[in-house]
Amino acid sequence: MSEHPHDRRCSPYRPDATVEPMTRSIAWHDGMTGGDHGVGGSTGSVAAPSFGAGAPLGEVLPEQVKDLSSQFDGCLFQLRAARREIEEYATYCARNDLLVDEPVLAHLVAATQQVGMRVVRQQRALLAASTTDAADLLGPSEAVLRFGLATLAYVRHSLDWSAKSYGQSAQVQFFGTQSESWPTIHYDRNGTHASVIRVERQLLELLDLPPDRCGIGVTSSGMAAYTWIEAFLLRDRLRAGDTVLLAPYIYYETAQQLHALPEVRAERASGYAVEEIIADVVRLRPKVIFVDPLANNVRQRMLDLPELFRRLREVVTERCTVVVDGTMTGASLQPTLFASDDRLEVMYYESCTKYLQLGMDFALAGLVVFPIELAERMDMLRRNTGLVLARHNAELFPRYQVSLHRRRMRRIWANAERLATLLHADPRVTSAGVVHHPVLPHHPDTRLAAGLPYGSGIVTFVYHDRPRNDWDNLDAVVDQILVRARTRGTQVTKGVSFGYSVPRVWAQSVSTTEEEYKYVPVPDDEPRFLRLYVGDRMHQLDGLAKAIAEAIAG
Repeated sequence: MSEHPHDRRCSPYRPDATVEPMTRSIAWHDGMTGGDHGVGGSTGSVAAPSFGAGAPLGEVLPEQVKDLSSQFDGCLFQLRAARREIEEYATYCARNDLLVDEPVLAHLVAATQQVGMRVVRQQRALLAASTTDAADLLGPSEAVLRFGLATLAYVRHSLDWSAKSYGQSAQVQFFGTQSESWPTIHYDRNGTHASVIRVERQLLELLDLPPDRCGIGVTSSGMAAYTWIEAFLLRDRLRAGDTVLLAPYIYYETAQQLHALPEVRAERASGYAVEEIIADVVRLRPKVIFVDPLANNVRQRMLDLPELFRRLREVVTERCTVVVDGTMTGASLQPTLFASDDRLEVMYYESCTKYLQLGMDFALAGLVVFPIELAERMDMLRRNTGLVLARHNAELFPRYQVSLHRRRMRRIWANAERLATLLHADPRVTSAGVVHHPVLPHHPDTRLAAGLPYGSGIVTFVYHDRPRNDWDNLDAVVDQILVRARTRGTQVTKGVSFGYSVPRVWAQSVSTTEEEYKYVPVPDDEPRFLRLYVGDRMHQLDGLAKAIAEAIAG
């Protein structure tokens, strides 16, 4: 009999990292092979890469190729597993006189074979290419990988049901459970589908958290993750008249939700310094505190969470709940910061649509981490509110080793440092406005940035002349960046969000309508600015910087 879903979610997880992939990687010209074909991996410390912000292409590209090849290996392994699942399903149905459409099964098997061959061809081309050619093949290879993973999800869930049958006569309404006896209700909203549990185990390992102390759940989006936490706070932690303290910046939609609560007072902290926040805690005695380690605004201010948590434990007179949104830094928090005790209860959430999908951007997703003693309560709230990640979207979520994610984030962080430095050194840019990134010497939080294993890949810019920071003008600048990038053959896209492999630029605005501004106080920040997400294309950074500088200068 299968174990209870909660036990499976929180049990130690070591995915199929020792199983051979469907095809072996072809050796890179310097002897490197793509071998990380498993889903998880060691969560121990990972050595920092030898390259820095100005590293040559020959140092960075082999690592990118190896990581992409390992993703191909994982996709091929899963395609082979899906074929085997269909064959086992067909055998079970035939043995039990259950009707299935054999042409449909044959079509699904053929789909795995066809996409597998396409993946193999692209992997071989990527690994056999020269350094220059391999750089040009990164984008096409990522497109083939997306196609492979999308096909895998389609094949696996073509036969599945949201509420599987437990038994049957003549009619088939199940897939993949023919050899299992389940003690719980077969209903996807419960979060017990194997695809969902796989993502939760993978992310718990990515965060390097002990399963006997931390519970985790995935949701349909980052805002769904917040909504799950809000449902818990309103029922179990907050009462009418209580105060919620917000860091000077938290994500604007979260701020809108909190300010709209009718019986709870939401107050902004006086500043980003730890002692400013502590003074507000002593004065306001909040029941809940919301913080973002790195602000998603033009100045990208940072909070010293270790020191803040230490000081909070010294001054709170009753247990306080701290909610952390780690979306901007992509699973970079120290595991010790998740620890709850009799002074602090720590809850964490993050959008999984950005960095945690390796830039694939398949579907919206979010995660919540909570103390393990809340697991039963949190499971019930997610089930009752319908916030769970859909099984199809869970299947689309990329499988990767912890080390791969960390390497990618370090490359993106180094790229952001390089782009920020290039723009800050360009007099055309600095005469027009200010470049912001935590590594730049004029940023007030350079010390905190230096202590991170990696951070965000976003560089921001705001004009000195405030009227030029209106959305129409900034949007026109973005369009000019694209025009100038095309003349150089530089990859860049226009759009919201971040976390992609290809750079993306956008005229950022903190809200969509004037009515919404009342929920988004902006005490120290411009509401509109240029957001320049740098991506994982180090070899095109110089061209990107020139295109941006020319567009800003006009």
